[in-house]
Amino acid sequence: MTIKAQKFTPEVLLSAPRRGDGVPNSDGSKVLYSVSTYSFEEHSQSSEIRVLDVASKKSTLVTDNADASDPTWLDNGDILILAPGSNGTTDVLVGPHDSFSTR
Repeated sequence: MTIKAQKFTPEVLLSAPRRGDGVPNSDGSKVLYSVSTYSFEEHSQSSEIRVLDVASKKSTLVTDNADASDPTWLDNGDILILAPGSNGTTDVLVGPHDSFSTR
C-alpha cells in the first residue's frame, strides 16, 4: 500500500511501514525481514515476515502472523520463526520460505 501525504503529521509518520533488519541467506540471494504497520483508522497493528529476492527485487509474504518473531535462515530455503505457544511456551516454526504456510 502506498500512502501519499500532503502533510507530514505524526499520524502519517507513525502509519508508515517499519522494516526490521534484513537477514541474508548464505549466498546472499534472498533477504528475510519483518514489516510492521499501525493503522490509526482501525487502531490496529499488523506485522508480516517477508522474503526479498535480490535479483528480481520482488518481495513475497512468508507469514502475517502478528505474533511471529525472530526470523532466521536455517539454510538457503528453510527458515525458523518463533511464535507464542500455549501456557507461556514458545513454538518453533520451521518451513520453506516459499511455502511456509504448509510447514
